[in-house]
Amino acid sequence: MNNQKERTLARECLVKILYQHDMTEYSFIDIEDTFIEKRKYDRSYFRKTLDILEGNLLEIDKFIKDNTDLELNDLTQIDKAIIRLAVCEFLYHKEIPEKVTINESISIAKKFSTTDSYKFINNILDQLYKFIK
Repeated sequence: MNNQKERTLARECLVKILYQHDMTEYSFIDIEDTFIEKRKYDRSYFRKTLDILEGNLLEIDKFIKDNTDLELNDLTQIDKAIIRLAVCEFLYHKEIPEKVTINESISIAKKFSTTDSYKFINNILDQLYKFIK
């Protein structure tokens, strides 16, 4: 198993790709082809999760819409990317404890989003996780 730092970095890479996909509407594969991350990250988690996102993004978005009062287009692209990745983990990576997913999402929000965004993301993910149990 890769260390936690490499998994965190893989999550950050996935959020960047989701963000870029949202901004450009390029395919995940096209974005990945030009994506460069020089630091070492968990490539197997990255690859598996990118494949899941590519095949299930509509289902992930539907799950978010069906279980919150969020309008995805009203979110900032970065918050949308963070929430999508977290829901992907909730639904398709059952081996990852939800607390890990939520804490990682909060950390990414603190790093890449607005000052209070992490509180919003924490509330949304707590709300969404209740529908998975």
